[in-house]
Amino acid sequence: MDVETMRTFLSVARNHSISRAAQELFATQPTISLRIKRMESELGFAVFSRSWRGVELTLQGRHILPTIADHLIRLQTATTMAQQDGGHSGTSSILDAHAAPDSVGVDEWVVGEGISGLVRELGTLEGVHLSVTDSARLQAMVSHGVCTRGITYSTPAPQGWAAQETVLWVEPLAIVYPRGEFLDQSHTTESLRGFFTSRKFILMDDPIFTHHAGITGPMLESIDPAGTTVVDHTSIMASLCTLPGHATIVPAGLCRRKPAFAQPGLEWSVLDPSWGQLPVVMIENGADPTPAEQGIDAAILSWARDESRDESPVKR
Repeated sequence: MDVETMRTFLSVARNHSISRAAQELFATQPTISLRIKRMESELGFAVFSRSWRGVELTLQGRHILPTIADHLIRLQTATTMAQQDGGHSGTSSILDAHAAPDSVGVDEWVVGEGISGLVRELGTLEGVHLSVTDSARLQAMVSHGVCTRGITYSTPAPQGWAAQETVLWVEPLAIVYPRGEFLDQSHTTESLRGFFTSRKFILMDDPIFTHHAGITGPMLESIDPAGTTVVDHTSIMASLCTLPGHATIVPAGLCRRKPAFAQPGLEWSVLDPSWGQLPVVMIENGADPTPAEQGIDAAILSWARDESRDESPVKR
């Protein structure tokens, strides 16, 4: 999808009108309509519907809106900074940092106190940049060579690139719920189904757990919650789990790493491995490693050995 199409989509969504978008983009209405039609053909679904109120986003259109907006904003910011190279006192230094030859991307869900160990390991290597991001963007960064290596939860979803994974450790799942609420610790399908009969399941919008369809899909079908609430940050997820009528199931390591899951009014307990386990993996694009990349691999594996010792399945 080209930049012109993305700008057109965002303009129509913002203005709720083909004609106003045409005025804003200095184009004709037929041109705007053609771009949207071409976009819908490429995506395979309609992004707008037309009614007496004007042009409205479809459910699918609302779903992709944040991704397209984020992509375009980042592209415009990066382009502006590159154009200012040499004309701004701090731009060259920032560009040098962003353009590091070797970068390691880390899924935000894997970041906790233990990340300091990875920082120390990589700090012994020259010119290695560490970047924390969400899992979806991390997959893209590794596949396109922005990051030399990535650390994230594995997903069985087919990739459009030759991903190579090295398992660093494996985590069980944990159920998170308000403190003091009764939960049958047998964690059978029947007990969890009964527990979620009157509760909403809190689902993360972006990180890898929602992409892990091999576990998440069957699990939601098994427990059949009263509803779902979508959030985009683990702190919001944890805070909602202190309120009656809310609960979620996430990797146990996430509960251990994030202080938000230790707040008063919240409990979490580890589920039986039969509910599924999530490997934390190092991903790479499958190319033959350079000597520098071999050094990065050794640093990550050394850190992972220490970090995995803390992944004990305790109840909180």
